[in-house]
Amino acid sequence: MASRTADICARGLGLRTRTGWVYKDIDLIAPQGALVAVTGPSGSGKTALLLTLAGRMRATDGSLTVGGVDARLSPAAVRRLTGLGEFSGLNDLDESLNVGDQIRTELSTHGLRWRGARLSDALCLSGIDLDLRTTVRDLPAVERTLLGVALALIGKPAMVVVDELHEGLTPDERDIVWRHLRTLADGGVTVVGGSLDPGLATLADAALALPRASSENRTEPATAPQEVTHALS
Repeated sequence: MASRTADICARGLGLRTRTGWVYKDIDLIAPQGALVAVTGPSGSGKTALLLTLAGRMRATDGSLTVGGVDARLSPAAVRRLTGLGEFSGLNDLDESLNVGDQIRTELSTHGLRWRGARLSDALCLSGIDLDLRTTVRDLPAVERTLLGVALALIGKPAMVVVDELHEGLTPDERDIVWRHLRTLADGGVTVVGGSLDPGLATLADAALALPRASSENRTEPATAPQEVTHALS
């Protein structure tokens, strides 16, 4: 499905601010088409790490390549490879729009025409079938999450990054979303999902568990991730 590649190679990746480490000592290797889980409690730097992997935030330490692109030297190139699901405070869905208008708005940012076929294709890519007339605020949590994924896929990225795979979701609903993400990965798109729920790691090809942040600067590294060496079809 993806025409470009977005394998991930992070070595000693870290982000330090004037107040201390946001995350540190991150090692992660995953091939194109892997399903990756990043878990950790609130304040562990999970969202910042996800944004770094997507080229939306720059690390201060270590190295990161996505699809062979050095993220520290060419973050814009990494952004072109990646799509974001809904991130609170960054690309929130418009509660007042209906599903069709929300998709039309995203299509316009990619210079694509607002044709009905494109609206339907966007939903099919994420594996959902929504009534385009439904207002975003009326969507159940599962459908809202998957709408965010559909919007991320409009630009046909090689990698999709999704956060908050626990927000408003029951464990069964989280598994429904994860199965849709697995289908995307099986189709060749690298998928990185973040959650507070450590149980997500058991459903992924690679998992990275971030430690709880202390009241002072965090000193302990993240637990060693599983390294994925097989290619998924």
